[in-house]
Amino acid sequence: MKNQIMQRPAFGLLLASVLLLAPLAARAQETQASPENYAACTALVESDASAALGMAKTLKARGGEAEAGGTHCEALALMKLGRAAEAGDAFFDLAERLLRADDALRSDVYAQAGDAWALAGEFNPAIRAYDNAIARTPDSAIFYEGRARVKALAEKWEGARDDAAEALAIEPNFPAALLIRAAANRILGYPRAALVDANNAVSLNPHNLGALLERGLVHKALGDIPAARADWSAAVKYAKATGNEEDPAALAAAHYLSQ
Repeated sequence: MKNQIMQRPAFGLLLASVLLLAPLAARAQETQASPENYAACTALVESDASAALGMAKTLKARGGEAEAGGTHCEALALMKLGRAAEAGDAFFDLAERLLRADDALRSDVYAQAGDAWALAGEFNPAIRAYDNAIARTPDSAIFYEGRARVKALAEKWEGARDDAAEALAIEPNFPAALLIRAAANRILGYPRAALVDANNAVSLNPHNLGALLERGLVHKALGDIPAARADWSAAVKYAKATGNEEDPAALAAAHYLSQ
């Protein structure tokens, strides 16, 4: 996966950090399992993931709700320890066993499995996990966007574009989906279509580093180098002003400016 990111410093880095890690972290906070011991276990993940993993195994041994909470905490701890593939297995196993949970909760856990497997470079299982999330919650834009992210990381650009379009049909002003579709159209050879989405993404958030980076790449694909450099310069400027010089999108923008 690192090689793929290095080959595509603009979009690969953006996806891996901004569009993949952020949703995964958000969903980790949203998923509920209720018991107090579960809350203690998940609270421990940040400070001592190894200890949290041990607590999770104790919860799992109790069965019932405690087992479900333990499995979820185990998956979060595995993610913190850098064992993303194992975390994906744990998330997916939990989603499969939450037979009495509502579709929204199961879809969230399937999506966490998809994100974890994607981080591990296991794209086919990640797509399958998102298939399950979408099957249970077909009207949720976030799951189409998530599957689009995974397909983009797997360089399945036509599928990424289609899923991003599905997300945008549900939620037209979804910035992450706009960026994925813009990148897909750019890479597939449709830079003018890409520019429409990139412009919309920048309009929604003029200081978004990823949006400025992508629009610069679209301008470059169209042969408008001054416009491309203007967007990349703006990204670097905003990154410095906000102390985000190490943001992957800012680093990629600086890289393109140096060429």
